[in-house]
Amino acid sequence: MTTHISDAAASAGSTAASSTTPAAASAITVRPAREADVDVIVDLVQVAYRGEGGWTTEAHLVSGSRTHAAEVREMLADPAVTLLAAEIDTVDGLDGLDTLADASGPDSVEAADDAPTTSPGHAEHAEQPGHAADSPAPSGPRVVGCCYTRQEPADDDGMTRAELGLFAVHPGLQSRGLGGRLLEAQAEHLREAGIEILMIRVLQSRPELHAWYERHGFVRTGASVPFAGNPDWLQVEGLGMDVMERPLQAG
Repeated sequence: MTTHISDAAASAGSTAASSTTPAAASAITVRPAREADVDVIVDLVQVAYRGEGGWTTEAHLVSGSRTHAAEVREMLADPAVTLLAAEIDTVDGLDGLDTLADASGPDSVEAADDAPTTSPGHAEHAEQPGHAADSPAPSGPRVVGCCYTRQEPADDDGMTRAELGLFAVHPGLQSRGLGGRLLEAQAEHLREAGIEILMIRVLQSRPELHAWYERHGFVRTGASVPFAGNPDWLQVEGLGMDVMERPLQAG
């Protein structure tokens, strides 16, 4: 398996990667997200974080919507943000992916920003606007993963950091290495931009997530911050987020 990451352009969001998933023999392309991906990304993130069937779900700890279309569009417009999308060329034979919207078609952006969201924990989270559950699955490529990084100004010591977030892989493709490829695409882009540290805030009471990030070079800083969303959504009162960091530059 080989992965190629292109040179980063001056504007954020130019990193791309292409590879093949061994289990499905389907081509995966990691590319900059675009406007047509917005509603797909919102539903993808919801099913990964608030749905059932994937090991990344937080439904037992947090309720509510994980993101919304306006927030994703703000990321696309922010020059400090690199939002990547992982796109698969076919979903044939992959359970749970046949209701994902065609990333190349117009139906993926038909819904209004304030369209109602299905309650967390239901399979309908993966269904995209414009495609009924009993409609034939579209034949084009589908977005099955995403993540963003936001570059921050240098701190008082001159250290440059970027925050990693909105990191999601569809439950039907989890545990196949796609998350690692998204992470490394972001790390290479930031490394080439001279960023020294990649930072993430990980929800507490998720030891499996902490362990995954540690296997990918992150260490716990010992710092924690309050939950970033609506505290009323917490199923565990007082749950916070642990800060983890990964050095990006050698030496």
